Amino acid sequence: MKKVPLTELDPRLQKQITAADQQLKANPQYAVEVLTGILVRNPGCIEVRRTLRKAQKALHGTKKGLFDGITGALTSGKIAKAVEADPLAAIAAAEEVLAKKPIDANANKTIALAAIKLEFHELAAFAYEELCTNEPTEIQHFVDLANVWIAAGENDNALNAADRGLKLFPGNGDLQEAVRKASVNKTMKKGNWEDKGDFQSKLKDKDEALRLDQSARTVTDSATALVQAAELAQKIQASPDSLDLYRDIVRMFLVAEDLDSSIAWLQRGRLTTLGKADSSLERQESDLFIRRYERNSKQLREAITANPADTASKEALAKNETELNDFRLKTSIALVERYPNDYGYRYELGTLLLAANRLEDAVQQLQYAQRNPKFRQPALLAIGLAFTQGGKFDLAIEQLTAAKSEVQMMNDLKKEIIYALGDTFEKMGKAKEAVDEYKIIYMADSGYRDVAKKINDFYERQKGATA
Repeated sequence: MKKVPLTELDPRLQKQITAADQQLKANPQYAVEVLTGILVRNPGCIEVRRTLRKAQKALHGTKKGLFDGITGALTSGKIAKAVEADPLAAIAAAEEVLAKKPIDANANKTIALAAIKLEFHELAAFAYEELCTNEPTEIQHFVDLANVWIAAGENDNALNAADRGLKLFPGNGDLQEAVRKASVNKTMKKGNWEDKGDFQSKLKDKDEALRLDQSARTVTDSATALVQAAELAQKIQASPDSLDLYRDIVRMFLVAEDLDSSIAWLQRGRLTTLGKADSSLERQESDLFIRRYERNSKQLREAITANPADTASKEALAKNETELNDFRLKTSIALVERYPNDYGYRYELGTLLLAANRLEDAVQQLQYAQRNPKFRQPALLAIGLAFTQGGKFDLAIEQLTAAKSEVQMMNDLKKEIIYALGDTFEKMGKAKEAVDEYKIIYMADSGYRDVAKKINDFYERQKGATA
């Protein structure tokens, strides 16, 4: 069976598929009939099979039967025999089952194994994707999906599959091994290691090779970094417990601006003996995840700027920002639980809780953070902001006044403290006290935020009152 892209089908069939897709909700029976006929004639078109499965689910539902697990255990041997005897016939028979029960696990397993037998890995991946969706508590589905993508040479898809599984089953050895394999394969491919020749032959000349072999070398070129990463990947295969090699390969991928590979190799490095005891790696991993979220947001904002009517990018941006905020908060909570005496983590968590409007929790963490002189004054400011936000203005004034007196220089922190103090007075209806605070900033930096406007507005009101 050969893969057939949707674009290679007869244009008339493409129109029928589009029409069926539009009828998935309104008339799923029609969609099933049209797509089934097209799939029989074009069994290699995964897009048709995918749309057909959606139609079948819309028509028959996705509720599992009471004895599904028992039936699966009894028929696993029959699946293997059917696949071995005639994989094409096994796929056709499985489709007949799915036509009545679109989430049938044995039918999907049959398609997956038969597709592997035919070396049609994309079809096998589709079947395993269905299994992951239908039975998300079965870890083996995610392992199988990752491994079939590795066999197909689709290492990014393999890493995504393994990542999905590890979020549900943290620390699973089979999934971690899939990450290692996909990461190595991806690195080798980028460094052209699948071609003949050793590391030296991949470089432009001998002098460059000697320069890169020096222990204190500095790599700033993306292409050179990928070649270096390929060399390091081979060394890691020989010394899989060397944390220094993992640090180096992560650094190379950061130079090459490949965050996905950096994260994958860092996660692998954290599984080494030394990696498990190195708390800095945990923080580095979370920082890399945040960088990836921020990069995605930047790209989406650029797309929206170029096309303001792009609703899909706007929705994706909102989703990405929500996920970023959730990730930051969950990571910060985990770090505080693991390292309760690290007041830097306490301060970070407090500011995130404040941004999430969880004021009482924020104040509690920020009060802990004050115990470290480095975070005392920023923590006082944040506590004052929390009290202001919660309407406890007298407590806010007390905290902000203390912070103001402790910061001697008119730096950015002191300006922020004084501005917050003025804002709190404003919210209390004390305009005179508020403008007195804004004047302090104005005399040092008249361009700071909107202090000039606030002062001018105050004097305008004074003129109106005396006129």
